[in-house]
Amino acid sequence: MNQPIKTPEEFYQDYAALFVPTNTGYGELKSMTKKLNAIFEKAWAINFEETAKLIAAWVLGTKENRGLENRIAYDTYIQQHVETTSYIDSMKSNPNFSKTMLARLLVDDFKNSFELDIKILANLVCIDRLIHGQDYSLESLYFESAGSLINRLRQSQTDWSFIINALNKKVRNASSHLNFVYDARRGLFIGKDVDRRTKSIESFEVTAEEFLLKTLPGQSNIIQSFIACGELLCMKKDSRIHAEALKVLN
Repeated sequence: MNQPIKTPEEFYQDYAALFVPTNTGYGELKSMTKKLNAIFEKAWAINFEETAKLIAAWVLGTKENRGLENRIAYDTYIQQHVETTSYIDSMKSNPNFSKTMLARLLVDDFKNSFELDIKILANLVCIDRLIHGQDYSLESLYFESAGSLINRLRQSQTDWSFIINALNKKVRNASSHLNFVYDARRGLFIGKDVDRRTKSIESFEVTAEEFLLKTLPGQSNIIQSFIACGELLCMKKDSRIHAEALKVLN
């Protein structure tokens, strides 16, 4: 049975819940959402029906291919994200708290959020091509690599740097190949950047502070801003609520 369509009020409640002032990266999330919403509004003005389909496809898939949905992946990410958050909350009361275990959970959280970001990039490339009057196929883009999708956005006349710069492809590649670990003695994440094209290996370090305050929030902000902008479009039918929702970003 299909779920009933939410009211603008319900969309607003879900939307507002994404913006928690105490969360790391709160300011960056608001800034990213503003910029992404401006692009979505431009696409909406060109073809609102197609724009709505492209954004909804991230959750529902397309009429031709429901397998393009990402709701299951998102629900899995949220479940694991909550488990990581719960572990962090237990730090003070748990005498057996392990920094190594926390680091492992955080790296997994990073990898999961980056994989969702890649799935979002396919939809964003479609939005970009819609704006510029170019043909696109979500089904084809869905199977492209992160590097390919990033390059497509980088080459666009639209400025997508606020998305591209939030992604940390070096950490993603290293962590995906078990080349990114936490050194508890030094309090650092140690990684190896392996370039198979040039057959080179470059070691790098990321402080725990940088990983927690910049790298990790950058990936999750892309997910939250994409969802927030989709909800903003769903509130457009009620101008009062839509205006209130935009105020959240100020």
